[in-house]
Amino acid sequence: MLRAFLGLVASVVVLALATSWWFTRPVVEPQYAGPAGEVLQVAPLQEAITLARTVDGETLLVVAASRDGIQAIALGEPGKHAITAYRALGPVPLRLLAATGKVESYNWDDLGMPIEGLPKNIAAGTNFLAHAEEVGHEGDPFLFPKLSAPTAWNAPVPARGRFDYEVELCAVTLAEHRADMPAPLGYLLCGDYTDRLQLVQEIDLDGPMGLTGFTDAKGGPGLLPVGPLLVIPEDPDFYRKVELRLYKNDTLRQREGADLMIWTPQQLLEHALVDCEARYASLTGMHRVTDCNTIPAGTLLLTGTPAGVQFHVATIWNPWAYLTEGDVVSSFATYLGFMENPVVN
Repeated sequence: MLRAFLGLVASVVVLALATSWWFTRPVVEPQYAGPAGEVLQVAPLQEAITLARTVDGETLLVVAASRDGIQAIALGEPGKHAITAYRALGPVPLRLLAATGKVESYNWDDLGMPIEGLPKNIAAGTNFLAHAEEVGHEGDPFLFPKLSAPTAWNAPVPARGRFDYEVELCAVTLAEHRADMPAPLGYLLCGDYTDRLQLVQEIDLDGPMGLTGFTDAKGGPGLLPVGPLLVIPEDPDFYRKVELRLYKNDTLRQREGADLMIWTPQQLLEHALVDCEARYASLTGMHRVTDCNTIPAGTLLLTGTPAGVQFHVATIWNPWAYLTEGDVVSSFATYLGFMENPVVN
């Protein structure tokens, strides 16, 4: 009897491990040779303005990019953030400067955050169908407050609980956004990190999705790294050209085009204003996703993540299925550069 019981226990353990592996198996595509094989480029100047900012506070007009760094023209006035510089100069003078200004080389390590960043931002959940299916969500996308100030493209991310990655395209409001006066948008690469165990423990599945669990599990210091390039397009549909990719260490885990979003960035902003009275539960109190009249300039809008996250009901029990100290998450997006974030305790 004891031998039979031990055999049954062993079979259950093997089945659980196999199931956990199945749901966290990586996406492997031969055309992607890992982070080192990624090609970096900037958007054509006639389609978009690309800006960056050095760690010393100098705003740059970026004209080319490669694995070694960027080619850029300094815009002067150190301390001015990229959005402020863009609004002061405008796209036409910036394009003229790109043709006439002094181009210099900068390493990626010379670059910090291109935007000032706010401590409260807006995030979308399950805005890609394949991701909604992998986590078992059958309703519409939903919103929640992302209570994290952005950090630099190479900043460490602090692991906690069942720690999961998400690569996302972030829109940023270049001016105050109102229902009667929509703000123009710029775009950055960003990461959205989550304690899945805390999310599962706090979420109320009987209530509207997003109102419980997400604010705490996805909020806190270091959980919102942003890429070094701010891209401001002429065409509002420019974002559809962006493909997002994420590697855990050297293995491709997420890859999808931003054109597969369910709600567009402008629709997400519309939903934020419509849902402005909703209260989102947190251990620090109740929060709203935004003010009902305006969304502040510089607000990041996390537009959702593709399929390929580590979370699944079958993996929540297994800490080895998630990020741990020493892992490196590398993210890439068409025209938006890259991020490389080590996981620390």
